[in-house]
Amino acid sequence: MAGTSITLCLPAEAAERVEEAVAEAMEPFYLDAPGREENRIWDSWRIVGRAFNVLPGHETDPRLVAPRPSRWGGYVESPVNDAGWCAGGPRELLDFGASTEEARQLADAVWLHWHRSAAELPAAQPYDVYYGRHVTEGCAYSRERAAADYWSQPLLRAYEEHRAGLSTARYSSNFLFLPDPVVQVGQKPRERFVEGRAAWALPRRNVLSLGGWWYEDGGPVAHGACRHRDECPHRPELPDGQQHIDRYLADLPGDTLLVGLHCHV
Repeated sequence: MAGTSITLCLPAEAAERVEEAVAEAMEPFYLDAPGREENRIWDSWRIVGRAFNVLPGHETDPRLVAPRPSRWGGYVESPVNDAGWCAGGPRELLDFGASTEEARQLADAVWLHWHRSAAELPAAQPYDVYYGRHVTEGCAYSRERAAADYWSQPLLRAYEEHRAGLSTARYSSNFLFLPDPVVQVGQKPRERFVEGRAAWALPRRNVLSLGGWWYEDGGPVAHGACRHRDECPHRPELPDGQQHIDRYLADLPGDTLLVGLHCHV
């Protein structure tokens, strides 16, 4: 079975009983829920760390939700204030300021810097050249040595120095931290690179809404109050599509509690 992540939306009063409120909201979608023939989705879940950025200045706010070990076993994750991230909290404490448009601008700046630097610095070899030498020579040329030699190239050093100076903390860790920029930046057309990196920049959120609707971008909508999708008389809270999920979260009342979950499905 696979896994999926979801942002659970809860009313403000749930802050006094987070785990119980999460369990109650998730119960209708339990894989073995009695009396249900559809909407069977998960068989375990846990509250995960690093689900949301915290607004600067609120990293130690006691209203933030801490990661929890799974009820079905697992491990305890990083503390709430790990580098400005948290498992959840009131929406007004969470930073939704990152945007796809800003991500495109950052990626475009990286592409331009690379090609301007490439016009002035010695040409760089792709990582496969160094790794191939490691394969050929074995212990005489270790994988660590191959990586060190690759990243010591002047163009790679310039790339890393520029990338490290960009404000990317609100974005996915692999947004611009690339295994082989020689190929992934230098050999990609500008527009293709920018759109490709922007697609990786922000988490693609699934949502369990305040009204009990389970939304997975690109998947069927399920309502926890109804046994069958085809017989559900209720109107969904938002249309299909990631842009509607993003807007829904941004427009929630400030005291709405958001909790990041990872489910085994």
